[in-house]
Amino acid sequence: MISTELKTTIQGAYSRFLEAKSLKPRYGQRLMIAEIAKVLGAIDTDDEGRRSGDPAIVAVEAGTGTGKTVAYSLAAIPTAKAAGKRLVIATATVALQEQIVYKDLPDLIRNSGLNFSFALAKGRGRYMCLSKLDMLLQEGHAQTATAQMFEEEGFKIEVDEASQKLFTSMIEKLAGNKWDGDRDSWSTALEDADWARLTTDHSQCTNRHCPNFGQCAFYKAREGMGKVDVIVTNHDMVLADLALGGGAVLPDPRDTIYVFDEGHHLPDKAIGHFAHYTRLRSTADWLETTAKNLTKLLAQHPLPGDLGKLIEQVPELAREIKTQQQFMFTACEQVADFKPGEDVEGRERPRHRFVGGVIPEHMREMGIELKKSFARLTDLFTRLTELLKEGMDGEVNIGIASNQAEEWYPLFGSLLSRSSGNWELWTAFTVEDPEDNPPMARWLTLAESGSLFDIEVNASPILAAEMLRRNLWNVAYGALVTSATLTALGTFDRFRMRAGLPKKAVTAVVPSPFHHADAGVLRVPDLKADPRDAPAHTAAIIRDLPQLVE
Repeated sequence: MISTELKTTIQGAYSRFLEAKSLKPRYGQRLMIAEIAKVLGAIDTDDEGRRSGDPAIVAVEAGTGTGKTVAYSLAAIPTAKAAGKRLVIATATVALQEQIVYKDLPDLIRNSGLNFSFALAKGRGRYMCLSKLDMLLQEGHAQTATAQMFEEEGFKIEVDEASQKLFTSMIEKLAGNKWDGDRDSWSTALEDADWARLTTDHSQCTNRHCPNFGQCAFYKAREGMGKVDVIVTNHDMVLADLALGGGAVLPDPRDTIYVFDEGHHLPDKAIGHFAHYTRLRSTADWLETTAKNLTKLLAQHPLPGDLGKLIEQVPELAREIKTQQQFMFTACEQVADFKPGEDVEGRERPRHRFVGGVIPEHMREMGIELKKSFARLTDLFTRLTELLKEGMDGEVNIGIASNQAEEWYPLFGSLLSRSSGNWELWTAFTVEDPEDNPPMARWLTLAESGSLFDIEVNASPILAAEMLRRNLWNVAYGALVTSATLTALGTFDRFRMRAGLPKKAVTAVVPSPFHHADAGVLRVPDLKADPRDAPAHTAAIIRDLPQLVE
């Protein structure tokens, strides 16, 4: 049962907030606060303060106009602080994140009497990498010989006049403390192609080994996260953290109360994190390029010891896998009966679906061999990156200087990431589906590859319920899922099934103050236009709308 002290704190904060803003209490908002507090404020704990009972999960459907952000913030912030936990608020859209960080939470601090700190957590890809910016400004003079060989991996170092001007402006603003390295705080919109050259990912980042670590925009922001009560982020970042075991980027799930706003997106987001694909022709080309580049690298840098021995093994293995890829390409061509279809962005993408996720046995056997081969390649690249880490420390002589190890690490990290992605795909493509769980969806897609065509191999879970149950609901201290659209046909059954909510999860529907059903009429006109044909659809609306609203 919720303590009297916590109940008083929440009620007092709500009363002060309403009074300060001259607002009247909304029935749905009060009901939502109560439902959240009853579940999250009554969690049994052990001697270490960890949840000891059943998962504490509450799902609340709250209609438009309820004031969901205020409701869950007023209930969850005092609850988390009283329990000595951190609150992570995750949304599906950038717009809502910014509303919460720049409007809603500051408004609560000013008017509710609650004292708390908060920060916005973004992924590494939203921050500029200072090492990459330095390299681009130097036009790669110190790194050209190696980096040019890996241009396909994103290490393009030619800088035109416009880019040079942009990069110079960035370094000047960084030096003058007029920019924090966050893409979203740059004064103008940045082209994706420009930004891709400036940012990095976990596979290429040298972390504390980087000479710019002390000035790193990403790690500065991350350091600030460790000191705040409330972290606002997106669903993807929470899922990525959970995939790493939890507590890698965000707080430990066992010490965290999660709020998933726009929570109806969560199951699909989770599926996306466990979906895999590879393109057969382009991957074969990548393997051949990798073999050539590393052969050339060895010719330029004769390497003694383990580093040289490991690199020497890559070209032969890469070409062996390339041959396997080509055989698989032929097998896919023979099996596939491509039907018209569209991807999630509406692009025409012919595809061949394997009924029930069952692939022909000969393709499965070929896929298993590819899985084994990519496992060997991934192991080689893993050992190489670990060796380069040791070389960056300078404590172990690996045959190259520490600054050269630092230069090579992102290159091999990128190779590791791509190899690992292929291993994950072939693992998912060939795994035997358990009888008591839905099968993996498996399909082929026809894709363009320059003047040729490519075949994309896909594998994806149909449901993410088990992953969410195992990695989130069963581990978290507590969690709330909320949205205006969680129920279907008046029940939470479908959402429970798709999200894997525990049996004892509490569900509630709170009414909206807006009576849309009584205030309007829903009409579905028979427009003589396909919505995918934007000009024709717009013309049809302009033509028919006056008559429809009479």
